[in-house]
Amino acid sequence: MKNRMWMVVTALGLAMSLVGCKSDCRTACEKKQECMSSGMDVAQCTTRCEQKAKEDKDFASQAQECSQCAKSRTCSETLKQCWDDCLTVVGI
Repeated sequence: MKNRMWMVVTALGLAMSLVGCKSDCRTACEKKQECMSSGMDVAQCTTRCEQKAKEDKDFASQAQECSQCAKSRTCSETLKQCWDDCLTVVGI
């Protein structure tokens, strides 16, 4: 019985952590849509970004920096403070 309980708790914890995770590219693309291009296709932007990130480690690092910078900021803060990190990632 204890083993079942641990398995259930572990499975729920893993599921919750995976569901809440967004890729850095998705976060960056969603912020661009929110702040600059309301009609932009976030899925297409994310796919393009993730493909490039797989091929280029520097780009992947920039996407991560952009995401970390932008995710908790307003649009005006993002444009002022994250310009360098996000410019090449989503073409702000």
